[in-house]
Amino acid sequence: MSSRHDRSNPFEPDALDTPEWHNPQDYPQAELMRGLQLASDTVLRLATQTHSAVARGDAVSAELARVSLEKQLALTTRLIDELLFDGETQHTTH
Repeated sequence: MSSRHDRSNPFEPDALDTPEWHNPQDYPQAELMRGLQLASDTVLRLATQTHSAVARGDAVSAELARVSLEKQLALTTRLIDELLFDGETQHTTH
């Protein structure tokens, strides 16, 4: 195989510059979506911890998990608002 490539041939891998459309940095919401995924996973984990503590009858652990869950839900809700409403807090829910 030759080390020289015909740059005019569109089927050559190096012939065209690849567009950057697939780069997540080109999409500001991509980072927010990743944050929402992590926040949602944390909500699920904290809800599970709260459930387990309640099931064990461990009121102290249940309360600590509940407080953490409440804070995480607020963060997750803010991320959702940011994605859906571009950060505007003045929105109507039906």
